[in-house]
Amino acid sequence: MKQNYHMNANTNAHSRAIIHGAKASNTTLAHRFGVSTKTIAKWKSRDFVKDKTSRPKTIHYALNETEREIIRVVRTLTWLELDDLTDSIVACMPNANRSNVYRTLVCFGINRVPQEKKQQASTFKEYEPGYLHIDVTYLPKL
Repeated sequence: MKQNYHMNANTNAHSRAIIHGAKASNTTLAHRFGVSTKTIAKWKSRDFVKDKTSRPKTIHYALNETEREIIRVVRTLTWLELDDLTDSIVACMPNANRSNVYRTLVCFGINRVPQEKKQQASTFKEYEPGYLHIDVTYLPKL
């Protein structure tokens, strides 16, 4: 897989491999590659030449597994829109917000309502004027 480098990157996989296998001093290599001695020391000590992930190891604002599972179950039972789902979830989970709920839906691959669910929700039985149509959905006990 091709690695994409950011605009400020001074080393690539090839130069990192050269640095890792070089016997010259850190200062000499730093002058040769135009980087700091700290960068040379870092790449000499590593066993790989790819960048480490910049994603945090722990996302402190994320929901725990139980909360994520509740969101998944409510979504698959009701297929509510994001804002409606968020409103119903926040009632029982005060630390949840719209972005948490959306990230959870994306993680489970249920951020888009399936086409058959959209069609099912949009068809109503025809009633004579004067009747009132009420949709009822039973949510799981939270």
